[in-house]
Amino acid sequence: MQTFTTDYAVQHFDELLALVENGETILLFTAGRPVARLLPTRADGDADVPSAEVEEAFYGD
Repeated sequence: MQTFTTDYAVQHFDELLALVENGETILLFTAGRPVARLLPTRADGDADVPSAEVEEAFYGD
């Protein structure tokens, strides 16, 4: 998983979207805290959200 600031994401959205299209998960931060995640979707349109990974990102170990 790669991380970027929301300011960077606004300026480089095409670049981040290309990463997601290639299977990367992107975590966006504002003021040092996670605020959004960009996930690739499966063929059926659903995103895979690994719950343990999400909890760790937002709540710590």
